[in-house]
Amino acid sequence: MTFSERLKDLRKERGISQEELAKVLHITRQSISKWETGAATPDMEKMKMLGAYYGLSLDELLGEEASDVKLTGDATEERENQEDLEENLILGGFIIGIGLGVVTGNYLLGTAGGLIGLGLPYIIRGIKKLR
Repeated sequence: MTFSERLKDLRKERGISQEELAKVLHITRQSISKWETGAATPDMEKMKMLGAYYGLSLDELLGEEASDVKLTGDATEERENQEDLEENLILGGFIIGIGLGVVTGNYLLGTAGGLIGLGLPYIIRGIKKLR
């Protein structure tokens, strides 16, 4: 049994959808799909999270492929997704700030909103590290 087949079987044994597992791991459903089709493999952090979720060691999780699986995964894609999120948060903060400034006529609120937008990615990154 391949690693991707094992992941799919474990998820189905639990009776959960790809979407539900993705929420637990804080990733997209598409990443789960890629893992289950063998198009990508999880990075080490996600492998540890999968092992903890299923109550398995990494050796047990990898099964027969323990020596063959490369744990490079789709970390590049996840990093790009994180960068996109950060850009969107910054843009969103500026847009909200400008909107507040225009609606209230108080451009100080606009400036504050823009600064909040700049800080949100760093706050979110800090929160994720605390988990």
